[in-house]
Amino acid sequence: MSEKRCIICNKPYNYNYKMFGRSCLDNMYELLGFRKPFRILNKENYLCTKIAWRNHKFFLNKNKKYELAKKYIALSYLNKMNYNSLDDIKDKIKNDINGISIFSKVIKNSIVFSLNEIYKLYNYSQKFDNLIKELQSLDWEKIDKETAKNFIKNFSFIFDVTKKTSPISYVVFYSMQYIFWKIVIVGGILTSKPLSARLLSNSLTLFGKEPKNLDINDEKTLNDIKDDALFKKKIKELIEEYGKEKGRFNIKDYEKDGILIKFEKGDLLYALHDATMFANAEKNDNNTWNLEIEINDTYDFTDFKELKEYADKEDSILTDIFSTLLNNFGVVSSEYGVIKKYDIKIKFDLNNYVVEY
Repeated sequence: MSEKRCIICNKPYNYNYKMFGRSCLDNMYELLGFRKPFRILNKENYLCTKIAWRNHKFFLNKNKKYELAKKYIALSYLNKMNYNSLDDIKDKIKNDINGISIFSKVIKNSIVFSLNEIYKLYNYSQKFDNLIKELQSLDWEKIDKETAKNFIKNFSFIFDVTKKTSPISYVVFYSMQYIFWKIVIVGGILTSKPLSARLLSNSLTLFGKEPKNLDINDEKTLNDIKDDALFKKKIKELIEEYGKEKGRFNIKDYEKDGILIKFEKGDLLYALHDATMFANAEKNDNNTWNLEIEINDTYDFTDFKELKEYADKEDSILTDIFSTLLNNFGVVSSEYGVIKKYDIKIKFDLNNYVVEY
């Protein structure tokens, strides 16, 4: 005789129930809001009957009644997860439930699942919800490095590529990752870095949608670029290398793909960490320069692993988190399609620019 295992927790049991162990059966009564009877011997069959009646299904045979119960319990767990992205799956399960009647010849299974899988996903979502509440309460300006890293590491379980194989687990893990990145943006980690937050937010995509390319032209970002020490150094190098003799130059004449530009620190470091630049420059009579600048980048969150190579120490906590844990998380979210690449363009003029020596 084969060992019987509970279809919820997968633990073995040896008494005369078809689907549930006793503790899980008690949990099903609580989950569904039914009062467990004391005088009825087969409490499992009674539960399935109550579920059928709640769905206005009467006189079903035992097989139909039990299959209906499985679908209804799955639907109840999915409802408790409260992810909008599960709506399509829930609708299919509802339709399968509606198709069960005393006259139906087959039981339709539009979505293949096991209750053990659904139960695990529910527990994952409960754990995630609790962690998110803690994440939102952290003060990222005061937290120490190790505490921050250890806490973020607690979210590792939602970045599991093996969960892509099942339609339901894919949607649940996709939803948790999407919420996680939203909280990263608004929950404190990127509060002081509006450009980084904007670019990450634009890369987050719902099912079937693609991010739009961005043209960045806000005054703060342009001023931050103009004031950046590495940007100024690069302009000086270009003028000395290409413009000193002729008094004019266009980078496209020398580097058709542009030149690599990195930024010193702060918001620009996290937002535009692997950009290319074009410059079209002409010298004025008073030894100043007029330059047309174009900076292009392909936003790819997984490139953050390079930050450690040239980041300053002012943002050491954030740098370490982004270049290790969040970079690894980003790789997985890219595979899920939660984070997607897109192109960024920044164009501005520098008029009467004075080269600093």
